[in-house]
Amino acid sequence: MKIARWLPGLATLKAYKASFLPHDVAAGVTLGAVMVPVGLAYGELAGLPLAGLYGSMLPLLAYALFGSSRQLVVGPDTAMAAVVALAVAPLAAGDAGRLALLAAGLGVMVGVLCLLGCLLRLGFVANFLSKPVIVGFMHGLALVILAAQLPKVLGIRPSGETTLEQFATIVQRLPDTNPLALAIGGSSFAIILFCRRFLPRVPGAVVALVAALLAVILFDLDKHGVAVVGSIPTGLPDVWLPVLSLGDVEELLPVALVATLLSFSDTIITARAFAARNGYRIDANQELLAIGMGNLLAGVSQGLPISASDSRTAVAEAVGSRTQVTSVVAALVVVAVMLWFAPVLRFLPSAVLGGILIASAWGLCDFAEFGRLWRFRGISLAAALVTLAGVLALGLMEGILLGVVFSLVLLLRALAFPPDAVLGRTPDGGWHDPVHRPEAVPQPGLLVYRFSAPLFFANCNVFRDRIEALVGTASPPVHAVVVDGSAIHDVDLMACDLLVELARDLAQQGIRLVFGNLRDRVQRDLERGLPVLPEGEEVTFPSVAAAASAVAVV
Repeated sequence: MKIARWLPGLATLKAYKASFLPHDVAAGVTLGAVMVPVGLAYGELAGLPLAGLYGSMLPLLAYALFGSSRQLVVGPDTAMAAVVALAVAPLAAGDAGRLALLAAGLGVMVGVLCLLGCLLRLGFVANFLSKPVIVGFMHGLALVILAAQLPKVLGIRPSGETTLEQFATIVQRLPDTNPLALAIGGSSFAIILFCRRFLPRVPGAVVALVAALLAVILFDLDKHGVAVVGSIPTGLPDVWLPVLSLGDVEELLPVALVATLLSFSDTIITARAFAARNGYRIDANQELLAIGMGNLLAGVSQGLPISASDSRTAVAEAVGSRTQVTSVVAALVVVAVMLWFAPVLRFLPSAVLGGILIASAWGLCDFAEFGRLWRFRGISLAAALVTLAGVLALGLMEGILLGVVFSLVLLLRALAFPPDAVLGRTPDGGWHDPVHRPEAVPQPGLLVYRFSAPLFFANCNVFRDRIEALVGTASPPVHAVVVDGSAIHDVDLMACDLLVELARDLAQQGIRLVFGNLRDRVQRDLERGLPVLPEGEEVTFPSVAAAASAVAVV
């Protein structure tokens, strides 16, 4: 039972039904066929052509054993390949061997961070990437990939360090476009989108790959300026632990932290979506363990860091996948390609890989989300656009950091200036906001005030200023202030000190300050933070009505 708790895959095998096998095998073969061109494309994007395939073998077996999702498919994805290309490749300074070492080391570091997160039960950390940041990042990432892959599709020489410079160079070199490369890349993109939209059971990437291979072989397109992948080594990767210097670890650690957050967030979001469709639940900390083991094995087998893939998961489900046996079969298909069919791929045109990656980038985009953000709250759209602009102008990690900081500033602003209200009394004796309950009437001589946020250092001065302003403009003058504490779920020592000052200032004006409807924890904190009151004097009451009654003028 204890082993099954940490290895859900064993429990799945124990309850496995023979009727599932044909479906899982068929889905696994299809999925494996899809993963070959996609893996090659992601490897090309990262600057390590075979790393995408290496990351499509052992990690799938790890997730099949440790993952809590029955459908989820893991492997290298667009975001992880882009992180390697844009954040790790510059550290290698053009040295392919060093890039392979750093990319493998990144996978191991991501795996260790995920396992540490599982040990500390940090599954909730995925929630730190807000919706606007995710939307902005995904669309920015799509544009980054588009700028990097368009030269392959157009058959022109790429240049430019930033995404904006790359787009400018592409525009300048459009007259040099190779029509054959454009035809291959453009048709590949169109085939994938057509299959995705109208024939979801047909693997569009495989169709595009086979068609492009046949076109190059039959018409000798490689002799007419169409770039091809070239020789691909046959065989499986060596398994070894990448040894990094302390300096390498220091440079990679920020990248690993971002990659870990991206990988886990993508995994948990995708896993929960498919689990909800199939009637079961996901264990977030178990997913940390599974994605951690997957990244560890990707690193030691020279593969790219891995994450969940919603598109490959959808393909597997569409063709009848029942369990994680599908991923095991898919991994074996990739192994077979590496052992026996790799030489055939030497004629694969780079343009088709560019088309596959651009189609993947298109899949990251959901332009309707910008409209949703605007309709929900305009500032949410601003956070998405700031993140998108940061990704394009500064880089992936810098863009994410900028978006997260912007979101945190918005959060702190909301906490510093929270909604509040002056409450009135209803005929039934309750106290409510007159905006929502027109029959609620403020009582002369009594200010009942609700503050809807934790009371802490960032907003306690706003709290005091607001009460003093209301007291100063009250007509007739008030003799007591009752604070409705129902929405104050926390208080710090600085706020307690300020309350002491506020109570003293109000007392000098003959006004008493009391609290009603405080949460137990907040009441205990106030009792510890406020000075000891004289015998028989109360400052907190179980309800607003009780507090108002206690300070009423007889």
